[in-house]
Amino acid sequence: MSTLRLATWPLEKIAEKAGAQLHGWRDGRVSGVSTDTRSIAPGALFVALRGERFDGHRFVESAFERGASAALVDAAWWGDYADPDGAQMFFVVDDTLNALARLGHALWQEATAEGLHTVAVTGSNGKTTTKELLSALWSTRGKVWATPGNLNNHIGVPLTLCALPVDCDHLICEMGANHIGEIAHLVRLAPGSARVITSIGSAHLEGFGSMEGIRRGKSEIFEHSDADSHAVFPFSEKDELVLEGFSGTRWTFGHQEGARVRVVSLRERAPGEPSGMTVGLEVDSRELTLSLPLLGMHNATNLAAALATLAANGVELDESLLNEALARLVLPGGRFRQLVVQGVHILDDAYNANPSSVRASVEAFERWAAARDCQGRYAVLGEMLELGEGAAGAHAELARWVALRPSIDGLAFVGGFSELMARSALEVRSELDVCAFSSITRELTDWVGARQGSAVLLKGSRGGRLETIVDALTNDPASGSPGPNSSEA
Repeated sequence: MSTLRLATWPLEKIAEKAGAQLHGWRDGRVSGVSTDTRSIAPGALFVALRGERFDGHRFVESAFERGASAALVDAAWWGDYADPDGAQMFFVVDDTLNALARLGHALWQEATAEGLHTVAVTGSNGKTTTKELLSALWSTRGKVWATPGNLNNHIGVPLTLCALPVDCDHLICEMGANHIGEIAHLVRLAPGSARVITSIGSAHLEGFGSMEGIRRGKSEIFEHSDADSHAVFPFSEKDELVLEGFSGTRWTFGHQEGARVRVVSLRERAPGEPSGMTVGLEVDSRELTLSLPLLGMHNATNLAAALATLAANGVELDESLLNEALARLVLPGGRFRQLVVQGVHILDDAYNANPSSVRASVEAFERWAAARDCQGRYAVLGEMLELGEGAAGAHAELARWVALRPSIDGLAFVGGFSELMARSALEVRSELDVCAFSSITRELTDWVGARQGSAVLLKGSRGGRLETIVDALTNDPASGSPGPNSSEA
């Protein structure tokens, strides 16, 4: 594991950059940063954050017991704390979250002065997939540090910056938001040379209030830029995003004529071939053929977005090197995981969901099932969260849209809007096999398990935990198998 930049800083420098007063024992180093005592590593700086429903200061002693070398605490807590021996090290600040952000930004500034290149990425859908694609492609140009997991919010981005390795050449920084102003704050911490918006969709409508609000919020990623910056965004949004004042170059991507990086063809591979699809692209009229171990047009356009960042920075697009990098791509669980469980072909895309991402998944699922010549095609659709006042209408509209897809043979809806979605689907296609479940039950698992020889899509918000259907089927004692009853397919 590479040495973290923070581990090379003396304690006094950490205190200065965080705006902290240093108290107590001062013999040692800080090897990393953590806000969670459950996973804290020995030598880490424990940051005690406060929230509406939690206070990390309650766990300071636990952090030290688990090996923390120091704690970042606020002055209000420190005023009541008694440490007569001075045996523990504390960085005391007015606001621990602000200090964490200051520290992360300072580390980024130093690394950038030494040559670090940064790509910032946001979007309604596809952020994490595009982040992983960016990581793979930029690895052809040096060592990459990318946002771990989904640490993309006002806490996660500073933690990502605090974990910058000394020998990092490229930072891929994912930035998420659910209200106006969040992206503007995050991009101040790590204003990349390339700023990517993967898509604009109806995610987090509850916080943004409208599609216009979503566009304004995502467009904040173009703030704090200069003439050397590159804006990368969907061609379909070229007239909708807020780009006033952006003085850098503009790169559009998509499958439409006129996109600067364009998907011109895709072929999903048949059974027996490596999983994924072959994508044909044009980058400023240059043709490329890349092998992508993912499914769907939306993932082909995510690839186009990632390629645009390389082209914008003048990187030569070597087809063989890019394909080697893509072959190493591994996505987090729940993103188009392909399995055969008890004879059922399952496409598990249950990591997250909003109306636009569900539509994209269904369209990709139809092509995937057709390539496997499955007997039937069924979808299990979970509740979509954070849609605000229009949630009921959005669920009903989506149910009608899916029901009218001629290739879909049956639907199972799960969650708070399941009955509404079932009624809406039957209104437009009364002969369709439709059922509704308020939660994941044995009946739902049996419904999926009865689809031997057919294809089943699992798609829903993370909180719905649709992936547990796979777990239940895999470990079903009724299957007669003496162990796991699934295989990657």
